[in-house]
Amino acid sequence: QFLVTTGADGNIFVFTIFSVFDLRESMKAKVPSPRFGIETEPIPEDIEDPKAYSIENARRKREHDKLMKEVEEMKAKKREQLKALRNRYQKLLEMNEELPKHMQFQRTDFNIDAKIRAEMNRITAHKIHQVEKELAWEKEKHDLGLKKLEKRFRDSLEGDTIVVHAIQSDHKITSYRLVKPSKYFKSKRPSQSDRRASKMERFEKEGTGRKDSQKETGGIASVPEESIIEKGKLFRPKTLSQIMIENQIEKTKKLILKAERAQQKIQQRKKEWEELYKSKPADDYEDPKDVQAIKEAQVFMGDFNLKTAPDYKIPEHMRINAAKKEEELGQLDSMTHSKKMYLNKSILSLRDLKVAVIEEIQCLVQEMKNIQSTLHISKRIPIPKIPQIHPEEVPEKRFQYDEEILLAFKQQLMKNEDTKAPLLEQAGPVGSGGGFLRSSNAKDGDLTTRESLSRASRASFGLDLSKPSEFEKADPIDVETEIMKRKEIKNIYMQQYLANRIKELIVTFDAELHLLRHQKLKLDIQMKISDLNHVTLFQEMMLLKNFEKQENILQERVNSLDKEEQEMQWRINESMKEMEEKKNEITRLQDQEKALYASFQAAVGENKFANFLMKVLKKRIKRVKKKEVEGDAEEDEESEESSEEESSLESDEDESGSEDEVFDDSICPSNCDVSLFELALQLREKRLDIEEALVEEKKILDNLKKEYDTLSKKVKIVANNLNAAEEDLEAYQREKQQQLNEILVVIPLKLHQIEYVIFGEIPTDLSGTLVFSNQSLSRLQGRIVQLQDENSKQQKLNKEWRERRKQLIREKREMAKTINKMEETVRDLMISKFGRVIDLAALQTLSVNTTLEELTIKKLRKEITNAREIKEWEEKIAQVRWELMMKTKEHTKKLHQMNDLCIEKKKLDSRLNTLQNQQQGNAFQGPRRADIVAREKVTQLIQLQAERILALKQEIALLRKKGGIILPPIKFPPESQIHPRFL
Repeated sequence: QFLVTTGADGNIFVFTIFSVFDLRESMKAKVPSPRFGIETEPIPEDIEDPKAYSIENARRKREHDKLMKEVEEMKAKKREQLKALRNRYQKLLEMNEELPKHMQFQRTDFNIDAKIRAEMNRITAHKIHQVEKELAWEKEKHDLGLKKLEKRFRDSLEGDTIVVHAIQSDHKITSYRLVKPSKYFKSKRPSQSDRRASKMERFEKEGTGRKDSQKETGGIASVPEESIIEKGKLFRPKTLSQIMIENQIEKTKKLILKAERAQQKIQQRKKEWEELYKSKPADDYEDPKDVQAIKEAQVFMGDFNLKTAPDYKIPEHMRINAAKKEEELGQLDSMTHSKKMYLNKSILSLRDLKVAVIEEIQCLVQEMKNIQSTLHISKRIPIPKIPQIHPEEVPEKRFQYDEEILLAFKQQLMKNEDTKAPLLEQAGPVGSGGGFLRSSNAKDGDLTTRESLSRASRASFGLDLSKPSEFEKADPIDVETEIMKRKEIKNIYMQQYLANRIKELIVTFDAELHLLRHQKLKLDIQMKISDLNHVTLFQEMMLLKNFEKQENILQERVNSLDKEEQEMQWRINESMKEMEEKKNEITRLQDQEKALYASFQAAVGENKFANFLMKVLKKRIKRVKKKEVEGDAEEDEESEESSEEESSLESDEDESGSEDEVFDDSICPSNCDVSLFELALQLREKRLDIEEALVEEKKILDNLKKEYDTLSKKVKIVANNLNAAEEDLEAYQREKQQQLNEILVVIPLKLHQIEYVIFGEIPTDLSGTLVFSNQSLSRLQGRIVQLQDENSKQQKLNKEWRERRKQLIREKREMAKTINKMEETVRDLMISKFGRVIDLAALQTLSVNTTLEELTIKKLRKEITNAREIKEWEEKIAQVRWELMMKTKEHTKKLHQMNDLCIEKKKLDSRLNTLQNQQQGNAFQGPRRADIVAREKVTQLIQLQAERILALKQEIALLRKKGGIILPPIKFPPESQIHPRFL
C-alpha cells in the first residue's frame, strides 16, 4: 500500500503504508542460542600500540608495494629508453665533431623543438611552486621552532664563539661566550644616593639654603632721558650770565663731590676697620679646616679596626645597603663585560689577520708556481701548503651555503641512509617509505652518473685545450744563454724569498696567537676571581635586602628627627635675630626719647617757666586708640570702652614728691611764650607715642624670650631622641655587619703568602688567621715613617710659631708707642694751625652750604630773567613811541590840510558874500554870527591839539628816564564832541 501526493510544481511524493500487524511481526526478533565452550577461551588483549601489525595495514602495504613495483618497472623501462637515446645522441655528436668544420652542424641545429625546453622549465617551476605550497606549513613550523630556540639560547648572547687555530701547531684560542649585561648593570635604585649629611657638613652649609630663599630679586634700571629742548639748547650760543651760572654750579658740584668722596673714603675706612675687628678670632677660636682635618684623621686614618670586633663602629661613609651592593654588582658586571669584550675584539682582529695572511699566502703560492714553471724540476723546492680556514673560525658563515656544500651534505645523507638500510631490511617493512627512498636513491645515482660524465667531459675538454703546439727548438746562442742563466738565478732567488716570506707570515701569526692566548689565560684567572666575588656580592645583597625594611624605618626616623632639629634650630636662630632687632629697636626708641628731652631743654634754655613746661612735657595723660569695629552701635560702644580701658595710661605723678602739687596744663600761663607751650604739648604727644612703642616692643621681646626658652627645651628633647635613634641605628648596623661577617668569602692564596705557621708547618685549622693585603701593610709601615716625620716637622713648626708670637708681641708694643707718638704730633699740629683740636673727618667732609648756593643760583637766574623782560619791554616801548610819532605826524599833517581848507573855504565864502552883497546891495551889512561861532570852535580845536602834543612829549620824556614815575595817560575829549563841520 502506497500514498502518492503531487503538487503544482511537479514534485511527486510516494509513502509506504504498513499495517499494524506487519509492524508487530517485524518488531519480534529471535534470540540466538549461546555458543558452547566460550568460558574456556582466553580473553584477547586490547591492541594499544598504534604501530602494531594489523591485517588492514598488511593489505594496504601489499597493495602499495605492488603499485610501487609496477611504477619502478615502468621507470626502469623509461630509463633504458632514455639511456639508449642518450647514447645515440652522444654518437651523433662525436660523428659531427669528426666532420670538417665547414660540414659540422651547429649545436642549435640539434634542437628539434625550441618550445620543449621552455615547457620543461615551466613544468619544473610549477612543480617547485607546488612543493613550496605543500611544505609551507612545515617551513613555518620549523621557522617558529628555530626562532624560539634562538630566543632561548642565542638572543641573550652578544656574538658567536670564535675559535682561532694556529697554523703550525695545535694551539687555539677561543673567544668568550658573552651574555648581555644583567639587570644590575643598568638598574639604579633611587635610594642609592640617599644619605643623611653629617653634622660637620651641615655646619659648613648652615644657613645658605634659607638665605637664598629669602633673597629678593629685582632692580630698577635707571635710563637717562634727554628731552628735545635740552638737545636744542646745546646748539644755542650761551650768554655771559649763563656761563657765570654754569661755572658757579660746576664749582659747587666739585666741592660737593670732593666732600662726598672724602666722606665715602672715611666710611670705607671705618667699614674696613669694622670688618677687620669682626674677622679677629676669639680666644677660644678653632679653625674649621683644622677641625675638619682632625675629624678626617680620626675617621680615615684609624688603626684598621677589624669588622669582627664587637665594639666596631661603622662610619657613615662606609655604611652599605642593598642599593649600594646592586651598584657594586653592576660595576663588577660592567668591568668584566668590558674586559671580555676587549679580548673578543682582539680575537676577532686576530681572525681577520689570519684571513689576510691566508689570502697573501695564496697570492705568494700562485706567484711561486708561476716562477717554478720556468725552472727545472731539480731546482724546484716544495711549495708550502696553504692554510685553511676552519668552520669554527667563521661561525657567521654557518648558515651560508652553496651548491658544493649542498652536494656534500646530500652525499653524507646518502651514506647515512646506506648504513641504515641493512638494519631496516632485517627489521622488516615497517612503514610506507621504502619505495620513496629507493626512488630517491635511484635519482641520486643518476645524478651522480650525470655529474661524473659532465666532469669527465670537462676534464677531457680542458686537456684538449691545454695541449700546446710543439715546435722544433733552435740552438741558443751565447747571449741568450747568459740571459737565461740570469733569469734562472733571479727566479731561484725569488722562489726562496717567497718561501721565506710565507714562513715568516705563518710564524708571525702563530706568535701573535700565542701572546693573545697567554693574555687570555691570565684574564681567565681574573674572571674566575670576579665570578667568586660576584657570588659573594650577590649573597651580601640578598642578606641586605632582608635588613633593608627595618633599616629604612630607623633611617627615616633619624632623618625626621634630624630635620625637626634643624627646623627648630633655624627657628631659634630666627628668634634670636628678632630679639636682637627688638633690642636695637628699644635702644633706638630710648635714644629718641633722650634726644626729645635734649632738644626740648635746648629750646627752653634759661626760661623762668622751664619747670612748668618740663612738667607739662612729662605729665601722663589718658590716650584713646581709635579702632574701627564692625557691628551694632552698642557693640561699638562696648569695644571702644574696653579698648579705652586697655590702652589708656593712668595719670601718675612724678616721684620727686610733687604729688600734692596741682597745675592746669590746658591753659598757657601769662608771660609764658605760647610757642614754647605748644612745643611742649607736641613733644608730649611724641613722647607718649615713643613710650607706647616701647611698651609694645618690650611685650614682643618678652614673648620672644618665652618662645626662645620653649624652643630651647624642645631642641634638647629632640636632640636626646635623635641621639637615641642614632644609637639604635648604629646597633642595627653592627648587627647587620655581624651577619655579613658570617658570609664565606673565597680568596685565592699561594703557599708563600701564608705566614701563619706553627713549628714551621701550616696548621690544618686556619680560622684564627687574618687576611691582610700587602698594599695595606706597606701603607701602614710607610705611614709610621710619615707620622714620625710629621711629628718632627710639627715640633719645629711649634717652636717657630712660638718665636713668631714673641716677635709679634714685641712689634705690637713698638707699634703702640709709635701710634702714641704720632697722635701727640697730630695734636700739636692741630693746636699750632687751628688753635684747638678739631675733627679732621668733619673738616674733610666740610661742604658748601647747599641752600645758600641754590639761592645764589636762583637769584642769578632771576636777575637774568628780569633783565631779559626789561629789554623786551624797552623794545616794545620804542616800537610804540615810533608808532605814536608816526601817528602824530600824520595827524598834524591832516590838521594843516584841514586848516588850509578852512582858510580857503573862508576866502571863498568871503568872496561869495562879497559878490552877493554887490549883487544884492548892502542888504546884509557886518559879519555873520555863524562865522564867528565856527572861528571860535576851530580855535578851540587847535588849542586842544597843541595841549595833546605837549602832554605826549612830556610822557615820552618821563618814559626815557630810568626809574621814573609813570603817570596815567591823559584823557582827551572825544573827537565826537568836535563840531562835525570842522571834521
